[in-house]
Amino acid sequence: MIFIYRVLYFLALLVIVPVEYFKRPKGLRRRWFLERTGRYPAVLSKKATVWIHAVSVGETITAVSLIHRIIAEITPNIVLSTVTGTGRQTAKEKLPEGVEVIYVPFDTPAAVRRAIKAVNPAVFIVMETELWPCIFKEMRAKNIPVVILNGRISEKSFEGYKKIRFFMKGVLRMVTLFGMQSAEYSERIIAMGADELTVKTLGNFKFDTAPSPVIPSWALRLSHPVLIIGSTHEKEEAIVLSAVKRLITNIEGLSVVLAPRHPRRFDEAAAILKSLDMPFVRRSEITDTREAAVPTMRASFILLDTIGELASVYGVGDVCVMGGSFVPKGGHNLLEPAFWGKPIVCGPHMENFPMAGEFMAAHAAVTADAGGLYDTLFELLSNEAKRIEMGKRASELYQKNSGAINNAVRELKTIIGI
Repeated sequence: MIFIYRVLYFLALLVIVPVEYFKRPKGLRRRWFLERTGRYPAVLSKKATVWIHAVSVGETITAVSLIHRIIAEITPNIVLSTVTGTGRQTAKEKLPEGVEVIYVPFDTPAAVRRAIKAVNPAVFIVMETELWPCIFKEMRAKNIPVVILNGRISEKSFEGYKKIRFFMKGVLRMVTLFGMQSAEYSERIIAMGADELTVKTLGNFKFDTAPSPVIPSWALRLSHPVLIIGSTHEKEEAIVLSAVKRLITNIEGLSVVLAPRHPRRFDEAAAILKSLDMPFVRRSEITDTREAAVPTMRASFILLDTIGELASVYGVGDVCVMGGSFVPKGGHNLLEPAFWGKPIVCGPHMENFPMAGEFMAAHAAVTADAGGLYDTLFELLSNEAKRIEMGKRASELYQKNSGAINNAVRELKTIIGI
């Protein structure tokens, strides 16, 4: 089967490589091609190098805290590889000085062998379950441990992998350790063919990625109660705002912060607010000296049109609504409001965050559909005791599940022999 995989992969490269090559800026094309074929002139062979692979932006951000711990406790010699240009740029911006950033080699024997010779890894770590049959095989042939950390298998991927279990079993048996986010993911990887003895539930790194503990000063000026609506998607604002418009009439002093998920949608969200005749101020228009920019009205409505503040703004909220869950996008990170001990309201689509079920079971979060959202929010905003209790349980659940990076570092030390 590995032979068939190699043939199909090579045929795919014939189509993909020219497209990907010319898609990049001229100054980057040659480096991209050289690195994807395993040629890394800037990477020196170092003793006990830890090679971490993070496919794109999300995985790279998740790896940052782990990398700091590895530098502090294992070795400063770290190489991080990505697939995408955005992942590479994020790595350059967020990683400590001295961490080498490269493109991962194509999954072909020659490219992988050259890459291994250049990097000389003591261990190869993959973030979130990127499975590379050839890389795994070549690492194993050189007795280099392959480790999956913060592993996850979505329901959709699981169903697909089960159909080729006969092939996946061989690939998965090349992995030394699967450090999975949850018991559910551990069960899935075992069902796909992984050796049960190599699978451990270490927790979700995102529990260990705390937001800045400083709440922005403009948010501290909002009147309470404060409703935070985070990371909304297209067609989702219409669903949530229909409930909010009724809340503004019935909840005295309510402040609302709406944060669209993508910057390109800031203007679209503003247009929706205008069409609903809901006065608002853009966060970008507020400065510390312009307190008057926060509207004086029964409901202060802020459109959060800046990047990077939402996780800290949750700290001022009385109730937090998770975007991406009222349309089929799989939800977003409910751990950020949980860090602050806030009650959380989710829509019916939280498939990307299996821990949401644990939050519901612990009454740290509630689910509401479009029809029931107003009643759910009204009850929480009107009942301080219930909000406090839910927030306490969310905080306890956050604390209970923290420590994933500690667990991962402990396992890595054992594998490397430190």
